[in-house]
Amino acid sequence: MNDRCGRPGRHRDEGRKLSIFRKSKTEADVAIERDPSKARSWFDRASDVADSRQYDYAIECYISGLRHDPGNMAMHEALRDVALKRKVGGGKPAGRIERMKASGSDAIDKFLSAEKLWAKDPLSLAPMLQTMKLAVAVDKESPDVGLNEFAHWVGQIILETNAVTKMPDKAGYIELRDLLADIEAYGLAVQACKLAVQADPKDTMLLNELKDLEAENTMKRGGYTGSEGGFKEAVRDMDKQRELDQEDAITKTEAMIEQILERRRAEFEEDPNDIVRLQKLTDALLQKTDQESENEAIELIEKAHEQTGEYRYKVRIGDIRMKQMVRQQKELKAALDADPKDENAKSRLESHYRKRMKFELDQYSERVQNYPTELGLKYQLGIRLFAFKKYDDAIGAFQQAKSDPKLRAGAHDYLGRCYLARGWFDEAVDTFRLGIELYPHNDDRLGKELRYQLMTALENAATKNRSPDQAREAQKIASQLLQTDINYRDIRVRIDSIRDLVESLQPIAGK
Repeated sequence: MNDRCGRPGRHRDEGRKLSIFRKSKTEADVAIERDPSKARSWFDRASDVADSRQYDYAIECYISGLRHDPGNMAMHEALRDVALKRKVGGGKPAGRIERMKASGSDAIDKFLSAEKLWAKDPLSLAPMLQTMKLAVAVDKESPDVGLNEFAHWVGQIILETNAVTKMPDKAGYIELRDLLADIEAYGLAVQACKLAVQADPKDTMLLNELKDLEAENTMKRGGYTGSEGGFKEAVRDMDKQRELDQEDAITKTEAMIEQILERRRAEFEEDPNDIVRLQKLTDALLQKTDQESENEAIELIEKAHEQTGEYRYKVRIGDIRMKQMVRQQKELKAALDADPKDENAKSRLESHYRKRMKFELDQYSERVQNYPTELGLKYQLGIRLFAFKKYDDAIGAFQQAKSDPKLRAGAHDYLGRCYLARGWFDEAVDTFRLGIELYPHNDDRLGKELRYQLMTALENAATKNRSPDQAREAQKIASQLLQTDINYRDIRVRIDSIRDLVESLQPIAGK
Protein backbone atom coordinates (compact mmCIF):
# COMPACT_ATOMS: atom_id res chain seq x y z
CA MET A 1 0.00 0.00 0.00
CA ASN A 2 1.33 3.42 -0.84
CA ASP A 3 2.15 5.77 2.04
CA ARG A 4 -0.16 8.74 2.34
CA CYS A 5 1.86 11.96 2.72
CA GLY A 6 -0.11 15.13 3.36
CA ARG A 7 0.71 17.83 0.85
CA PRO A 8 -0.46 21.43 0.93
CA GLY A 9 -3.06 22.49 -1.59
CA ARG A 10 -1.63 24.45 -4.52
CA HIS A 11 -3.69 27.42 -5.56
CA ARG A 12 -4.13 28.47 -9.15
CA ASP A 13 -5.55 31.62 -10.72
CA GLU A 14 -8.57 32.97 -8.84
CA GLY A 15 -8.24 30.32 -6.18
CA ARG A 16 -8.56 27.36 -8.52
CA LYS A 17 -7.17 24.17 -6.93
CA LEU A 18 -5.96 20.92 -8.43
CA SER A 19 -7.54 18.26 -6.26
CA ILE A 20 -4.66 15.84 -6.70
CA PHE A 21 -2.58 17.94 -4.31
CA ARG A 22 -4.92 17.75 -1.37
CA LYS A 23 -6.17 14.81 0.65
CA SER A 24 -9.62 15.75 1.81
CA LYS A 25 -11.52 13.37 4.01
CA THR A 26 -14.63 11.71 2.66
CA GLU A 27 -17.61 10.25 4.40
CA ALA A 28 -16.88 6.59 3.73
CA ASP A 29 -18.66 4.52 6.32
CA VAL A 30 -16.94 1.25 5.45
CA ALA A 31 -18.54 -1.83 6.91
CA ILE A 32 -17.25 -5.17 5.68
CA GLU A 33 -18.55 -8.54 6.76
CA ARG A 34 -15.32 -10.42 6.08
CA ASP A 35 -16.00 -14.12 5.67
CA PRO A 36 -13.49 -15.91 3.39
CA SER A 37 -15.54 -19.12 3.28
CA LYS A 38 -18.66 -17.29 2.12
CA ALA A 39 -16.63 -15.30 -0.40
CA ARG A 40 -15.07 -18.49 -1.80
CA SER A 41 -18.50 -20.15 -2.07
CA TRP A 42 -19.87 -17.21 -4.04
CA PHE A 43 -16.81 -17.11 -6.30
CA ASP A 44 -17.00 -20.85 -7.00
CA ARG A 45 -20.68 -20.52 -7.80
CA ALA A 46 -19.94 -17.55 -10.08
CA SER A 47 -17.35 -19.58 -12.01
CA ASP A 48 -19.73 -22.52 -12.43
CA VAL A 49 -22.66 -20.47 -13.74
CA ALA A 50 -20.34 -18.44 -15.97
CA ASP A 51 -19.18 -21.68 -17.61
CA SER A 52 -22.84 -22.38 -18.44
CA ARG A 53 -23.14 -18.82 -19.86
CA GLN A 54 -25.51 -17.59 -17.16
CA TYR A 55 -23.62 -14.32 -17.16
CA ASP A 56 -26.14 -12.13 -15.30
CA TYR A 57 -26.31 -14.60 -12.44
CA ALA A 58 -22.51 -14.94 -12.47
CA ILE A 59 -22.20 -11.16 -12.06
CA GLU A 60 -24.56 -11.28 -9.07
CA CYS A 61 -22.49 -14.08 -7.51
CA TYR A 62 -19.20 -12.25 -7.98
CA ILE A 63 -20.63 -9.08 -6.43
CA SER A 64 -21.95 -11.09 -3.46
CA GLY A 65 -18.54 -12.69 -2.96
CA LEU A 66 -16.74 -9.34 -3.21
CA ARG A 67 -18.96 -8.03 -0.43
CA HIS A 68 -16.98 -10.36 1.86
CA ASP A 69 -13.61 -9.86 0.11
CA PRO A 70 -13.63 -6.53 -1.77
CA GLY A 71 -9.86 -6.39 -2.22
CA ASN A 72 -9.64 -9.68 -4.15
CA MET A 73 -8.16 -8.47 -7.45
CA ALA A 74 -8.31 -11.90 -9.06
CA MET A 75 -12.09 -11.94 -8.63
CA HIS A 76 -12.49 -8.38 -9.92
CA GLU A 77 -10.62 -9.48 -13.04
CA ALA A 78 -12.73 -12.63 -13.32
CA LEU A 79 -15.87 -10.47 -13.06
CA ARG A 80 -14.63 -8.27 -15.90
CA ASP A 81 -13.93 -11.33 -18.02
CA VAL A 82 -17.54 -12.46 -17.51
CA ALA A 83 -18.77 -8.93 -18.27
CA LEU A 84 -16.93 -8.91 -21.61
CA LYS A 85 -18.26 -12.35 -22.53
CA ARG A 86 -21.77 -11.16 -21.68
CA LYS A 87 -21.22 -8.12 -23.93
CA VAL A 88 -20.06 -10.31 -26.82
CA GLY A 89 -23.12 -12.50 -26.32
CA GLY A 90 -25.43 -9.51 -26.80
CA GLY A 91 -25.89 -8.52 -23.16
CA LYS A 92 -27.49 -5.10 -22.71
CA PRO A 93 -26.55 -2.36 -20.21
CA ALA A 94 -28.59 -2.07 -17.02
CA GLY A 95 -32.01 -0.54 -17.59
CA ARG A 96 -33.25 2.72 -16.09
CA ILE A 97 -35.02 1.05 -13.19
CA GLU A 98 -31.95 -1.04 -12.29
CA ARG A 99 -29.76 2.06 -12.41
CA MET A 100 -32.19 3.94 -10.14
CA LYS A 101 -32.11 1.11 -7.60
CA ALA A 102 -28.31 0.95 -7.59
CA SER A 103 -27.25 2.35 -4.25
CA GLY A 104 -25.99 1.03 -0.95
CA SER A 105 -26.13 1.36 2.80
CA ASP A 106 -22.38 1.93 3.15
CA ALA A 107 -19.37 2.82 1.02
CA ILE A 108 -18.61 -0.78 0.04
CA ASP A 109 -22.22 -1.35 -1.07
CA LYS A 110 -22.13 1.81 -3.14
CA PHE A 111 -18.84 0.78 -4.70
CA LEU A 112 -20.08 -2.73 -5.55
CA SER A 113 -23.36 -1.38 -6.95
CA ALA A 114 -21.33 0.81 -9.29
CA GLU A 115 -19.11 -2.12 -10.27
CA LYS A 116 -22.21 -4.18 -11.04
CA LEU A 117 -23.51 -1.46 -13.40
CA TRP A 118 -20.07 -1.32 -15.01
CA ALA A 119 -20.16 -5.11 -15.52
CA LYS A 120 -23.43 -4.67 -17.42
CA ASP A 121 -21.79 -2.05 -19.67
CA PRO A 122 -18.08 -2.97 -19.59
CA LEU A 123 -16.86 -0.77 -22.47
CA SER A 124 -18.54 2.44 -21.35
CA LEU A 125 -16.30 5.06 -19.76
CA ALA A 126 -18.90 6.63 -17.45
CA PRO A 127 -19.46 3.57 -15.22
CA MET A 128 -15.71 2.92 -15.22
CA LEU A 129 -15.03 6.38 -13.82
CA GLN A 130 -17.86 6.11 -11.28
CA THR A 131 -16.61 2.73 -10.04
CA MET A 132 -13.06 4.05 -9.78
CA LYS A 133 -14.25 7.17 -7.96
CA LEU A 134 -16.04 5.13 -5.29
CA ALA A 135 -13.07 2.75 -4.96
CA VAL A 136 -10.76 5.72 -4.34
CA ALA A 137 -13.18 7.08 -1.75
CA VAL A 138 -13.08 3.80 0.16
CA ASP A 139 -9.30 3.55 -0.15
CA LYS A 140 -8.73 7.06 1.21
CA GLU A 141 -10.86 6.38 4.30
CA SER A 142 -9.91 2.72 4.87
CA PRO A 143 -6.70 1.68 3.06
CA ASP A 144 -6.81 -1.75 4.73
CA VAL A 145 -9.77 -2.70 2.52
CA GLY A 146 -7.29 -3.06 -0.34
CA LEU A 147 -8.92 -1.10 -3.18
CA ASN A 148 -5.84 0.90 -4.14
CA GLU A 149 -4.73 -1.78 -6.60
CA PHE A 150 -8.27 -2.03 -7.97
CA ALA A 151 -8.45 1.73 -8.60
CA HIS A 152 -5.04 1.63 -10.30
CA TRP A 153 -6.25 -1.26 -12.50
CA VAL A 154 -9.42 0.57 -13.56
CA GLY A 155 -7.37 3.64 -14.39
CA GLN A 156 -5.20 1.57 -16.70
CA ILE A 157 -8.30 0.10 -18.38
CA ILE A 158 -9.71 3.58 -18.97
CA LEU A 159 -6.48 4.75 -20.59
CA GLU A 160 -6.38 1.63 -22.77
CA THR A 161 -10.04 2.06 -23.71
CA ASN A 162 -9.34 5.66 -24.68
CA ALA A 163 -7.10 4.41 -27.49
CA VAL A 164 -10.23 3.02 -29.17
CA THR A 165 -13.08 5.15 -27.81
CA LYS A 166 -12.14 8.78 -27.30
CA MET A 167 -13.65 10.73 -24.42
CA PRO A 168 -15.88 13.55 -25.70
CA ASP A 169 -14.09 16.34 -23.78
CA LYS A 170 -11.30 17.06 -21.34
CA ALA A 171 -13.52 16.81 -18.25
CA GLY A 172 -13.27 13.02 -18.25
CA TYR A 173 -9.49 13.17 -18.54
CA ILE A 174 -9.24 15.64 -15.67
CA GLU A 175 -11.44 13.50 -13.44
CA LEU A 176 -9.34 10.45 -14.25
CA ARG A 177 -6.16 12.41 -13.60
CA ASP A 178 -7.35 13.50 -10.16
CA LEU A 179 -8.44 10.00 -9.19
CA LEU A 180 -5.11 8.51 -10.25
CA ALA A 181 -3.19 11.15 -8.35
CA ASP A 182 -5.33 10.53 -5.25
CA ILE A 183 -3.97 6.97 -5.17
CA GLU A 184 -0.49 8.32 -5.98
CA ALA A 185 -0.39 6.65 -9.40
CA TYR A 186 1.38 9.71 -10.75
CA GLY A 187 2.76 8.04 -13.87
CA LEU A 188 -0.73 7.21 -15.10
CA ALA A 189 -2.02 10.57 -13.89
CA VAL A 190 0.54 12.26 -16.15
CA GLN A 191 -0.81 10.27 -19.11
CA ALA A 192 -4.38 11.35 -18.32
CA CYS A 193 -3.32 14.97 -17.93
CA LYS A 194 -1.53 14.87 -21.30
CA LEU A 195 -4.76 13.67 -22.90
CA ALA A 196 -6.59 16.59 -21.29
CA VAL A 197 -3.98 18.95 -22.73
CA GLN A 198 -4.44 17.38 -26.18
CA ALA A 199 -8.17 18.02 -25.87
CA ASP A 200 -7.55 21.68 -25.03
CA PRO A 201 -3.96 22.76 -25.90
CA LYS A 202 -4.72 26.43 -25.16
CA ASP A 203 -5.46 25.84 -21.46
CA THR A 204 -2.25 27.25 -19.94
CA MET A 205 -3.43 26.42 -16.42
CA LEU A 206 -3.71 22.79 -17.48
CA LEU A 207 -0.17 22.88 -18.85
CA ASN A 208 1.11 24.18 -15.50
CA GLU A 209 -0.76 21.42 -13.70
CA LEU A 210 0.85 18.87 -16.03
CA LYS A 211 4.30 20.21 -15.10
CA ASP A 212 3.43 19.89 -11.40
CA LEU A 213 2.26 16.34 -11.92
CA GLU A 214 5.41 15.40 -13.79
CA ALA A 215 7.46 16.84 -10.94
CA GLU A 216 5.35 14.90 -8.43
CA ASN A 217 5.93 11.71 -10.43
CA THR A 218 9.69 12.32 -10.49
CA MET A 219 9.71 12.95 -6.73
CA LYS A 220 7.81 9.74 -6.01
CA ARG A 221 9.88 7.58 -8.35
CA GLY A 222 13.08 8.96 -6.89
CA GLY A 223 11.94 8.29 -3.35
CA TYR A 224 11.92 11.98 -2.40
CA THR A 225 9.66 12.82 0.54
CA GLY A 226 7.98 16.04 1.53
CA SER A 227 9.84 16.15 4.85
CA GLU A 228 12.70 18.55 5.57
CA GLY A 229 15.93 17.27 4.12
CA GLY A 230 14.11 14.52 2.22
CA PHE A 231 15.30 15.65 -1.19
CA LYS A 232 18.96 15.79 -0.16
CA GLU A 233 18.72 12.45 1.61
CA ALA A 234 17.22 10.84 -1.49
CA VAL A 235 19.91 12.30 -3.72
CA ARG A 236 22.51 10.77 -1.45
CA ASP A 237 20.80 7.43 -1.75
CA MET A 238 22.75 6.49 -4.88
CA ASP A 239 22.00 2.78 -4.58
CA LYS A 240 18.28 3.39 -4.88
CA GLN A 241 18.75 5.76 -7.80
CA ARG A 242 20.92 3.17 -9.53
CA GLU A 243 18.16 0.61 -9.09
CA LEU A 244 15.67 2.97 -10.72
CA ASP A 245 18.06 3.58 -13.60
CA GLN A 246 18.48 -0.16 -14.09
CA GLU A 247 14.73 -0.72 -14.19
CA ASP A 248 14.24 2.05 -16.77
CA ALA A 249 17.16 1.12 -19.03
CA ILE A 250 15.99 0.04 -22.48
CA THR A 251 19.11 -2.04 -23.07
CA LYS A 252 20.34 -3.89 -20.00
CA THR A 253 23.73 -5.54 -19.51
CA GLU A 254 23.97 -9.07 -18.13
CA ALA A 255 25.22 -7.64 -14.83
CA MET A 256 22.21 -5.31 -14.59
CA ILE A 257 19.82 -8.18 -15.32
CA GLU A 258 21.46 -10.30 -12.62
CA GLN A 259 21.21 -7.49 -10.06
CA ILE A 260 17.53 -6.89 -10.84
CA LEU A 261 16.87 -10.63 -10.63
CA GLU A 262 18.62 -10.85 -7.26
CA ARG A 263 16.44 -8.05 -5.85
CA ARG A 264 13.24 -9.56 -7.26
CA ARG A 265 14.09 -12.99 -5.85
CA ALA A 266 14.74 -11.52 -2.39
CA GLU A 267 11.43 -9.61 -2.48
CA PHE A 268 9.54 -12.73 -3.54
CA GLU A 269 11.10 -14.90 -0.84
CA GLU A 270 9.82 -12.44 1.78
CA ASP A 271 6.24 -13.22 0.69
CA PRO A 272 5.91 -16.10 -1.82
CA ASN A 273 2.12 -15.71 -1.89
CA ASP A 274 2.25 -12.13 -3.19
CA ILE A 275 1.13 -12.32 -6.84
CA VAL A 276 2.66 -8.93 -7.71
CA ARG A 277 6.09 -10.01 -6.42
CA LEU A 278 5.74 -13.29 -8.26
CA GLN A 279 5.05 -11.45 -11.50
CA LYS A 280 8.04 -9.13 -11.02
CA LEU A 281 10.32 -12.10 -10.39
CA THR A 282 8.92 -13.78 -13.50
CA ASP A 283 9.63 -10.68 -15.60
CA ALA A 284 13.20 -10.56 -14.29
CA LEU A 285 13.77 -14.25 -15.08
CA LEU A 286 12.50 -13.84 -18.64
CA GLN A 287 14.99 -11.07 -19.33
CA LYS A 288 17.75 -13.70 -19.21
CA THR A 289 16.36 -15.53 -22.30
CA ASP A 290 17.85 -18.92 -21.41
CA GLN A 291 16.00 -22.21 -21.07
CA GLU A 292 16.68 -22.69 -17.36
CA SER A 293 15.42 -19.24 -16.36
CA GLU A 294 12.39 -19.54 -18.64
CA ASN A 295 11.48 -22.90 -17.12
CA GLU A 296 11.72 -21.41 -13.63
CA ALA A 297 9.47 -18.58 -14.78
CA ILE A 298 6.96 -21.12 -16.11
CA GLU A 299 6.86 -22.85 -12.72
CA LEU A 300 6.11 -19.53 -11.02
CA ILE A 301 3.39 -18.64 -13.52
CA GLU A 302 1.81 -22.07 -13.05
CA LYS A 303 1.69 -21.28 -9.33
CA ALA A 304 -0.07 -17.99 -10.07
CA HIS A 305 -2.56 -19.82 -12.29
CA GLU A 306 -3.27 -22.34 -9.53
CA GLN A 307 -3.82 -19.52 -7.03
CA THR A 308 -6.07 -17.37 -9.18
CA GLY A 309 -7.49 -19.59 -11.91
CA GLU A 310 -6.96 -16.72 -14.37
CA TYR A 311 -6.54 -17.77 -17.98
CA ARG A 312 -4.03 -14.99 -18.75
CA TYR A 313 -1.37 -16.97 -16.89
CA LYS A 314 -1.87 -19.92 -19.22
CA VAL A 315 -1.45 -17.52 -22.13
CA ARG A 316 1.88 -16.33 -20.79
CA ILE A 317 3.13 -19.88 -20.31
CA GLY A 318 2.14 -20.62 -23.91
CA ASP A 319 3.99 -17.52 -25.12
CA ILE A 320 7.17 -18.62 -23.36
CA ARG A 321 6.96 -22.14 -24.77
CA MET A 322 6.36 -20.81 -28.30
CA LYS A 323 9.41 -18.55 -27.93
CA GLN A 324 11.48 -21.55 -26.83
CA MET A 325 10.33 -23.60 -29.80
CA VAL A 326 11.21 -20.81 -32.24
CA ARG A 327 14.69 -20.62 -30.73
CA GLN A 328 15.09 -24.41 -30.99
CA GLN A 329 13.99 -24.28 -34.64
CA LYS A 330 16.66 -21.66 -35.40
CA GLU A 331 19.30 -23.90 -33.83
CA LEU A 332 18.16 -26.88 -35.91
CA LYS A 333 18.14 -24.71 -39.05
CA ALA A 334 21.68 -23.54 -38.32
CA ALA A 335 22.80 -27.17 -37.98
CA LEU A 336 21.25 -28.04 -41.35
CA ASP A 337 22.79 -24.98 -43.02
CA ALA A 338 26.19 -26.13 -41.75
CA ASP A 339 25.71 -29.48 -43.51
CA PRO A 340 22.86 -29.36 -46.08
CA LYS A 341 23.36 -33.03 -46.98
CA ASP A 342 22.70 -34.23 -43.41
CA GLU A 343 19.37 -36.07 -43.76
CA ASN A 344 19.07 -36.53 -39.99
CA ALA A 345 19.40 -32.79 -39.44
CA LYS A 346 16.76 -32.17 -42.11
CA SER A 347 14.43 -34.74 -40.54
CA ARG A 348 14.84 -33.22 -37.07
CA LEU A 349 14.08 -29.74 -38.40
CA GLU A 350 10.94 -30.89 -40.23
CA SER A 351 9.72 -32.85 -37.22
CA HIS A 352 10.29 -29.92 -34.89
CA TYR A 353 8.48 -27.53 -37.25
CA ARG A 354 5.40 -29.79 -37.32
CA LYS A 355 5.49 -30.09 -33.54
CA ARG A 356 5.82 -26.32 -33.13
CA MET A 357 2.98 -25.50 -35.51
CA LYS A 358 0.69 -28.07 -33.84
CA PHE A 359 1.44 -26.53 -30.44
CA GLU A 360 0.73 -23.03 -31.76
CA LEU A 361 -2.49 -24.20 -33.43
CA ASP A 362 -3.72 -25.63 -30.13
CA GLN A 363 -2.67 -22.47 -28.28
CA TYR A 364 -4.51 -20.06 -30.55
CA SER A 365 -7.57 -22.29 -30.85
CA GLU A 366 -7.93 -22.18 -27.06
CA ARG A 367 -7.25 -18.45 -26.87
CA VAL A 368 -9.91 -17.66 -29.45
CA GLN A 369 -12.41 -19.62 -27.36
CA ASN A 370 -11.49 -17.60 -24.27
CA TYR A 371 -11.22 -14.22 -26.01
CA PRO A 372 -13.73 -14.45 -28.89
CA THR A 373 -13.62 -10.72 -29.68
CA GLU A 374 -9.84 -10.49 -30.09
CA LEU A 375 -9.38 -10.28 -33.85
CA GLY A 376 -5.60 -10.47 -33.60
CA LEU A 377 -5.93 -13.94 -32.08
CA LYS A 378 -8.20 -15.02 -34.94
CA TYR A 379 -5.60 -13.76 -37.41
CA GLN A 380 -2.89 -15.80 -35.71
CA LEU A 381 -5.17 -18.85 -35.59
CA GLY A 382 -5.83 -18.45 -39.32
CA ILE A 383 -2.09 -18.53 -40.07
CA ARG A 384 -1.74 -21.85 -38.25
CA LEU A 385 -4.85 -23.31 -39.89
CA PHE A 386 -3.41 -22.28 -43.27
CA ALA A 387 -0.12 -24.04 -42.42
CA PHE A 388 -2.07 -27.26 -41.79
CA LYS A 389 -4.03 -26.79 -45.05
CA LYS A 390 -7.32 -26.34 -43.20
CA TYR A 391 -8.28 -23.73 -45.74
CA ASP A 392 -12.01 -23.43 -45.10
CA ASP A 393 -11.49 -22.90 -41.36
CA ALA A 394 -8.67 -20.45 -42.13
CA ILE A 395 -10.95 -18.50 -44.47
CA GLY A 396 -13.48 -18.08 -41.67
CA ALA A 397 -10.79 -16.81 -39.30
CA PHE A 398 -9.35 -14.31 -41.79
CA GLN A 399 -12.78 -13.06 -42.85
CA GLN A 400 -13.37 -12.05 -39.23
CA ALA A 401 -9.83 -10.73 -38.68
CA LYS A 402 -10.04 -8.33 -41.63
CA SER A 403 -12.50 -6.20 -39.65
CA ASP A 404 -9.47 -4.87 -37.74
CA PRO A 405 -7.88 -2.07 -39.81
CA LYS A 406 -4.39 -3.05 -38.62
CA LEU A 407 -4.88 -6.62 -39.89
CA ARG A 408 -6.88 -5.91 -43.02
CA ALA A 409 -4.13 -6.05 -45.66
CA GLY A 410 -2.45 -9.11 -44.16
CA ALA A 411 -5.79 -10.88 -43.81
CA HIS A 412 -6.51 -10.25 -47.51
CA ASP A 413 -3.11 -11.71 -48.38
CA TYR A 414 -3.87 -14.94 -46.53
CA LEU A 415 -7.49 -15.03 -47.71
CA GLY A 416 -6.33 -14.83 -51.32
CA ARG A 417 -3.82 -17.61 -50.70
CA CYS A 418 -6.57 -19.77 -49.23
CA TYR A 419 -8.70 -19.19 -52.35
CA LEU A 420 -5.71 -20.05 -54.54
CA ALA A 421 -5.18 -23.31 -52.66
CA ARG A 422 -8.87 -24.17 -53.12
CA GLY A 423 -8.66 -23.44 -56.86
CA TRP A 424 -10.97 -20.40 -56.62
CA PHE A 425 -8.85 -18.18 -58.86
CA ASP A 426 -11.34 -15.42 -59.64
CA GLU A 427 -12.06 -14.94 -55.92
CA ALA A 428 -8.32 -14.90 -55.26
CA VAL A 429 -7.79 -12.20 -57.91
CA ASP A 430 -10.51 -9.99 -56.40
CA THR A 431 -9.12 -10.48 -52.88
CA PHE A 432 -5.53 -9.64 -53.79
CA ARG A 433 -6.67 -6.56 -55.73
CA LEU A 434 -8.49 -5.30 -52.64
CA GLY A 435 -5.49 -6.08 -50.47
CA ILE A 436 -3.29 -3.93 -52.72
CA GLU A 437 -5.81 -1.09 -52.55
CA LEU A 438 -5.65 -1.29 -48.76
CA TYR A 439 -1.85 -1.50 -48.79
CA PRO A 440 -0.47 0.64 -51.64
CA HIS A 441 3.22 0.24 -50.66
CA ASN A 442 4.88 -1.87 -53.33
CA ASP A 443 8.46 -2.20 -52.11
CA ASP A 444 8.21 -3.75 -48.64
CA ARG A 445 7.62 -7.42 -47.78
CA LEU A 446 3.81 -7.35 -47.65
CA GLY A 447 3.54 -5.07 -50.68
CA LYS A 448 5.70 -7.37 -52.81
CA GLU A 449 3.93 -10.48 -51.51
CA LEU A 450 0.46 -9.17 -52.38
CA ARG A 451 1.60 -8.40 -55.93
CA TYR A 452 3.37 -11.71 -56.28
CA GLN A 453 0.24 -13.56 -55.18
CA LEU A 454 -1.97 -11.47 -57.50
CA MET A 455 0.40 -12.35 -60.35
CA THR A 456 0.04 -16.04 -59.44
CA ALA A 457 -3.75 -15.81 -59.22
CA LEU A 458 -3.95 -14.04 -62.60
CA GLU A 459 -1.66 -16.63 -64.19
CA ASN A 460 -3.86 -19.46 -62.91
CA ALA A 461 -7.05 -17.67 -63.90
CA ALA A 462 -5.66 -16.93 -67.38
CA THR A 463 -4.78 -20.59 -67.87
CA LYS A 464 -8.20 -21.76 -66.66
CA ASN A 465 -10.23 -19.10 -68.50
CA ARG A 466 -7.92 -18.95 -71.57
CA SER A 467 -7.81 -15.19 -71.01
CA PRO A 468 -5.00 -13.22 -72.72
CA ASP A 469 -5.97 -10.08 -70.78
CA GLN A 470 -5.39 -11.78 -67.43
CA ALA A 471 -2.12 -13.25 -68.71
CA ARG A 472 -0.87 -9.83 -69.87
CA GLU A 473 -1.79 -8.29 -66.50
CA ALA A 474 0.14 -11.07 -64.76
CA GLN A 475 3.13 -10.32 -67.03
CA LYS A 476 2.95 -6.62 -66.21
CA ILE A 477 2.99 -7.32 -62.45
CA ALA A 478 5.88 -9.77 -62.89
CA SER A 479 7.84 -7.10 -64.75
CA GLN A 480 7.21 -4.56 -61.97
CA LEU A 481 8.36 -7.03 -59.32
CA LEU A 482 11.47 -7.86 -61.31
CA GLN A 483 12.36 -4.17 -61.58
CA THR A 484 11.71 -3.66 -57.86
CA ASP A 485 13.60 -6.72 -56.56
CA ILE A 486 15.15 -9.15 -59.05
CA ASN A 487 15.93 -11.58 -56.22
CA TYR A 488 12.37 -11.73 -54.88
CA ARG A 489 11.31 -15.37 -54.67
CA ASP A 490 11.55 -17.06 -58.09
CA ILE A 491 10.48 -13.99 -60.08
CA ARG A 492 13.24 -14.41 -62.72
CA VAL A 493 11.86 -17.84 -63.62
CA ARG A 494 8.21 -16.92 -63.26
CA ILE A 495 8.36 -13.97 -65.62
CA ASP A 496 9.60 -16.24 -68.41
CA SER A 497 6.82 -18.80 -67.87
CA ILE A 498 4.20 -16.03 -67.84
CA ARG A 499 5.59 -14.59 -71.11
CA ASP A 500 5.24 -18.05 -72.63
CA LEU A 501 1.63 -18.15 -71.43
CA VAL A 502 0.90 -14.77 -73.03
CA GLU A 503 2.33 -15.96 -76.35
CA SER A 504 0.35 -19.19 -76.21
CA LEU A 505 -2.87 -17.23 -75.77
CA GLN A 506 -2.20 -14.69 -78.57
CA PRO A 507 -3.87 -16.75 -81.32
CA ILE A 508 -7.04 -16.77 -79.22
CA ALA A 509 -6.85 -13.02 -78.87
CA GLY A 510 -6.57 -12.60 -82.68
CA LYS A 511 -9.73 -14.53 -83.48
